[in-house]
Amino acid sequence: MTQSITTLRPGLPDEYAPPDFDLNQLVRNSLAGLWDPERLTVIVNDPQRGTATNKVLAVLTEHMDPARIRILLATGSHKITTEQRRQFEAALTGGIQFSDITWHDAYSDDLVSIGGAWQGNAWLLGDAPLLAIGSVEPHYFAGFTGAHKTLTIGVASYDDIQSNHAAALSDKCRPGLLEGNPVYQGVTEMLAALAQRQRIAAINLVQIGSDIIFAHGSEPIESLRVCSEVAATISMRPIDSPADCVIAEVSGPLGESFYQADKGIKNNDHALRAGGTLVLVAPCPGGLGQDAFAQLLRQAPTCKQAAELVESQGYRLGDHKAFRLLHLTDPACRNVKLFIVSDGISADQAALLGATKAATVEDALAAANIDPTRDKVYHVLDAGNCCVFVNSLTREPVNS
Repeated sequence: MTQSITTLRPGLPDEYAPPDFDLNQLVRNSLAGLWDPERLTVIVNDPQRGTATNKVLAVLTEHMDPARIRILLATGSHKITTEQRRQFEAALTGGIQFSDITWHDAYSDDLVSIGGAWQGNAWLLGDAPLLAIGSVEPHYFAGFTGAHKTLTIGVASYDDIQSNHAAALSDKCRPGLLEGNPVYQGVTEMLAALAQRQRIAAINLVQIGSDIIFAHGSEPIESLRVCSEVAATISMRPIDSPADCVIAEVSGPLGESFYQADKGIKNNDHALRAGGTLVLVAPCPGGLGQDAFAQLLRQAPTCKQAAELVESQGYRLGDHKAFRLLHLTDPACRNVKLFIVSDGISADQAALLGATKAATVEDALAAANIDPTRDKVYHVLDAGNCCVFVNSLTREPVNS
């Protein structure tokens, strides 16, 4: 690629040093805040998020007998194969023998009522308080990820996840925005109901790749408030005016399927002018992944038709993905030309997504008549965790 393409990635600005942290002290403080429990339930992210959970667990077991700790994998609505679970558990525990490990099932008949507000995993209640380990990154409709989501959406019923995500159709749902964001507000209400029934604490990590740059432990929303400022500095890149083209490159856990790699599109489409071009580069060995969202794309070829269909039949989990894709590519809306460079996505699948499959980035730019010596082009690395946005889209602070 020519040097006229500007490359952006998550990273520490030269003039910025994140606050000091001591992971060992954070773990000690978290246990003290939970009244040094006899038993502990630790809730952690599944393989679809690259949280360095194993590093926290290793420190935790220096302060508490692992035989008194059970691990709950927060899968949300994700589908994880048996082999993926086996490999992930081995990497997560590093051979440490915890008392028990289980994977959340959003469809289970054994879910319990959390204060009458939502249904969640039965391990949330009882005599073992909860420590959630999360990672804070911009999230394309929830504002930021973090332990607040691990403790709620990650371990909720399918119906409750669907009810929360229905709000993702709002234009207040975008990366880095929590103030007025209905998805985030819904999560805080779920968290408040849980806090009335159980002792909870959170340790949040801010990472660049697998490296922990900062960590904070406390009540989940306070920890999110502190970590989101660091995460925004690392992962949110403002530009002065809309781009003609964004090349969004996604790898790692988020590059396993289009369902996850789509975050690279939605994290960065705010940087584009109307009628611009977005090129998604992701391996996607799992193809589309969870493709329930594709039902709406098959039924409604335009954004207007999709909105009418959702209104008439009700929201189904995944509809927000399809609606936002249509809003991006529909000529009556933003009219963005979308290209996909991926061995795992076929030409027919790309067409269903409103995109064109291209063999290389250079082929996509040529097909879109994008000239990097003339047009404003940004290449976003780790686009699933990096957000490029126009300065006028001011990121509002966390409402704690």
